[in-house]
Amino acid sequence: MITFFQVNGVMNYVDPWGKPMGYEDVFTKVDICRKHYTECGLGEDYVDRLIR
Repeated sequence: MITFFQVNGVMNYVDPWGKPMGYEDVFTKVDICRKHYTECGLGEDYVDRLIR
């Protein structure tokens, strides 16, 4: 299966009172993938095969 993800912009997370709690964008997603692949033993550069 091939999955295509297109990320536009940023997801901002806020608490019920509107106080910023964090964010995610394409760069944080890539960092999460790098960490995951490192923990799985594939190495952080494995994610580079998936990015065009």
